[in-house]
This record gives sequence, C-alpha cells and structure tokens, in this order.
Amino acid sequence: MTTLNTQANGPAITIRLGNQDFSLKREIRNVKDLKLDAKNQRISFKLRQKGLVATDNELHKLLWEMDSVKGLYQSIYQNGGLIEDPIVNSKNLVIEGNCRTVALRELNKKFPDDQRFSRLYVRVLPEGVTEEQLTLLLGELHIAGKIQWKAYEQAEYVWKMNKIYGKTYDFLAGHLRWSRSKLSQKIAAYEETKAYLERTGDPNGINRFSHFEEFMRKKALRDRRDEDPNFMLQFGDWIIKNKLPESKDVRHLPEILNNQEAYQKFLTKSIKESIAVLYQADPSLVSNLYSTIDQTIAELKTISLQEIQTLKSGDQVRLDKLRKLKNALNDLEEFSGVNFD
Repeated sequence: MTTLNTQANGPAITIRLGNQDFSLKREIRNVKDLKLDAKNQRISFKLRQKGLVATDNELHKLLWEMDSVKGLYQSIYQNGGLIEDPIVNSKNLVIEGNCRTVALRELNKKFPDDQRFSRLYVRVLPEGVTEEQLTLLLGELHIAGKIQWKAYEQAEYVWKMNKIYGKTYDFLAGHLRWSRSKLSQKIAAYEETKAYLERTGDPNGINRFSHFEEFMRKKALRDRRDEDPNFMLQFGDWIIKNKLPESKDVRHLPEILNNQEAYQKFLTKSIKESIAVLYQADPSLVSNLYSTIDQTIAELKTISLQEIQTLKSGDQVRLDKLRKLKNALNDLEEFSGVNFD
C-alpha cells in the first residue's frame, strides 16, 4: 500500500516492503548524477550473454538499443518531462527507472540547455533497505503493477524470489496475483530457457523463452520431459534449427509426437506440413464444428443418471434440444445425400 504524507523536509511517500514501512523522500537530482543499476532486470541477462563488464556506459548502450527506450524518449520529449519519478538509493543508484534515466540522458545530450531534461524529481530510498525488499518492490511495480516487464524478465523475477529468497508459491500467488500453476510453469520455463541458452549460445537469446513457456503449458510435454531427460535437448535442437519458427507451433507438438506420419513430416519437411497431416487425420483440430461434435459425443456418452431420469420424467425443454439435434442431423443427411448409418 502507498500513502501520501507531508514531512518537514518535503513531500514523501510511505511504502511497505517485507512487512516494514519505509519513507521515500521526493528530491531533485541532476540527470548526470544518476547511476544505472547493473542488476536491472531488463539487461542483466544481456550483460551475462555478451560477457560485458557492467560499466555505466555499457549499461546505457544496452538500454538505448531497445526500441521501447527510444519510444520512451519520444514520450518524455513530447510530455516535456517525466510523469513518474524514478526510485534511487542514497548513492543515486537507480533502483527503478533505468530506462527513463537513459531516455533523459539522451534528451539532455540533445538539449543541454533545457532544464526539463537536465534535472528531475526522484524518490530516495532510506538506508537499510535489503536486496530482498527491493526485489519485492520491483515485482509489485513490474508484474502486479502497470509497468510490465517482458515474459522472461517476469519469470526470472519469480525464479529468484522462489529459489534465492525462499518465497513459497502461496506467498508469490498473493504477492503477484498469479495462480500456483502459472508460477510453476514460469519457473520451469525459466530454468529450461536458461539451460538452453547456456548450452547453445543462441544469439536470439531470451526471445526463445516463449517457446519454453508454451512447452510448460502442455501436460503431455511436461510428462515426456520428466520421463526422458534427453527430450529437452531434442526440443532445444528443434528450436535452434528453426523447426518451430513461432512459439505457438509448440502447441501442436503433443499431437505431432503421437502421429508417426506427422512426426516424420516435422523432421524431414516443416511444421506446416506436419500440421496439415494432423488436420487431415482429425478435422476437429482446425474446425470448431467438428470440435463441438467431438465434445457433444463425449458428453452424451457420459450423461449422468440424473439427466436420464429428468428426460424420462418428460422435461420438455431438454427433450426439445435433443430433438433439434436429431432433426439437424437428419436435415444434413438429406441435404448432403450422405447416409450417416
């Protein structure tokens, strides 16, 4: 919870981090005095991947390469300054707001005499805030809050909270407003993505995370992973060889693996051709009509005794629906000239 209060030394906000209240003073800083944080969630992986030394200059370059930061630059320019204050510690290290800081630096470089881009308000954290409390704050801002991290960054955060700080799924579910199953899938996808990147050095980097996230959403794939330790190596090989060009292609893998013809097409041709085999074998995979028919058949085969008794009692509403179903099939049979018997 955030509350507004006024102190003798100026306006401040009070935030609760790890069951403790902290007061953040609002003060003015020169843009040139702010320092970027090498632990920034958006770039920590890129630093590791490129083997870069975490100098302020390298951090600035990495952030400025991002299209989202260039978009932020335009937004700040058009607005004439920031809308939200960055959060810094007593040494002017930017805990939250590194992207805004880089955008302001670039604006200050282009417009050195414009004070709108040379000075800014910041929220200053007091001494004594722990790394764990700061991590809680960032999660509140960038996962549960409105300034969303990308999927990989969110997953890295959840993994860190669970594996490093020992936060339980119940705690994280309440903190982030996520389900336990989503937390489990995010953590597993992060671990497999990290292992894949360290193993392959794939230059596409964290953009592959969505493939692993789709993987973890499929129980059949998770089960296969648990049964066969080499399956993740094979899956990673398919990714780096571009056998699964889009992350959504992973959704078809369970059916492909269970259809020998489709699997061979996948290995020798393409995912598109293997999916075509699946559709030919089972139109319900692509047609809402046949998917609904399959579901209706399953429901009718497992109809409850209570429903049968209700029909026997002469429930006209239910009987009318079943008569309409029967009549629709009869009409289709007559119109198509095909005998369904």
